[in-house]
Amino acid sequence: MTPTQGVKSNSGRVGILFLVGYLVLYASMLLAMHRAGNFDITEPLLVLAILGVSFSLAAWLFTLRVRPLNYAVVSPKGELATVAAWLLPVLAFVTWGLGLLHRSFPSDPEQAVMVLTAKLLVFVIFPAAVMRARFGYGLLQLAPISAPRLHLFAALGMCALLLAFQAVFGRGLRDIASAHLPAATLCYGLPLTFVWLALEAGVVEEFFFRVLLQTRLSAVLKSEWAAVVLTSLTFGLAHAPGIYLRTSLTQEGLQNPSLLMAAGYSVVVVSVAGFFLGVLWARTRNFALVVVVHAVGDLLPNLLPTLRSLHLLH
Repeated sequence: MTPTQGVKSNSGRVGILFLVGYLVLYASMLLAMHRAGNFDITEPLLVLAILGVSFSLAAWLFTLRVRPLNYAVVSPKGELATVAAWLLPVLAFVTWGLGLLHRSFPSDPEQAVMVLTAKLLVFVIFPAAVMRARFGYGLLQLAPISAPRLHLFAALGMCALLLAFQAVFGRGLRDIASAHLPAATLCYGLPLTFVWLALEAGVVEEFFFRVLLQTRLSAVLKSEWAAVVLTSLTFGLAHAPGIYLRTSLTQEGLQNPSLLMAAGYSVVVVSVAGFFLGVLWARTRNFALVVVVHAVGDLLPNLLPTLRSLHLLH
C-alpha cells in the first residue's frame, strides 16, 4: 500500500467512526426525548431520511466530476484553536445577544437590519479579521469564489432539488399562493428575499461553520467526512441555548422545552439539516456555491416573513 493509499484509508476509517458516533448520539437523544417528553419521532426521522441522507447523496452525485477550488490551511491546529475559541462569543451572541437585540429594537424593519448587521459582525467580519491578523489570510483565500461550469451545474441541480422539495412538501408555496401577491411584488420580492437570505443565512452560517470550522477540522482530523459530521453537530448544538431560552423567536415548535428537549432537538433536527451543505463545501470549496444553495433552500418558506419584516408587505 502506498503512503497516499494509507492516508485515504485512515481518513475513511476516521470518517466512519465519527459517523457511527453521531448516529449513536442521535438515536440516544431521540429515545430520551421520546421517553421524557413523549416526543413524536416522525419529524426527525423524516428530516434524517430526506435532508440528512437523500440530499447529502444528491450533493455527492452532483459533484462527482467537480474539482474543488484550491484551499490551503496554513496552520491547522493553531487555526482550529482560534476558531474554537471564537465559538464562545458566538454562543454568547446566540444565547443572549439576539434576545437583547429583539428587546432593544422591537419594531421592524429596524430590528431586522440590526440583527443582520450583528450577525455579519459576529460570524463573519470579526473572525475574518482575526484570521487575517493572526495567519495572514486574504478574504478570497478564506472564502474562495469561482464559477466553473461543473460548479454551476452542481449549484443549479441542488437549487432545483431544494425548490422542488419545498414546493411539494413545504408550506411556503401554498402560503405565497394564499397571499395572492401581485406580480410586481413577486418580481421584486423574490430577488430581494434571496439577497437577504444569502447574507443572513448563507454568508453568516456558511462562512463560520463551513469555511472556518469545517475546513480546519478537516485539516486537523485529515478526514473530510469526520469534519462534515462534527461541524453539523456543532452547528446544531449552537442552536440549543436559543431553543431553550427563546422558543418564540426561534420558531422551533417546542412549547417551553426542557434543556434535554432543546439539546435533543438541536441534534436530531437542526444538526441534520447541515449535512448536505457540508458535503457540498467538502466537494467544491466554493463559498459562492454553498451560499447560493443555502439561500435558495430557504427562499420559499421565508419570502412572506422577510417581506413583512422589511415592511414591504402588509
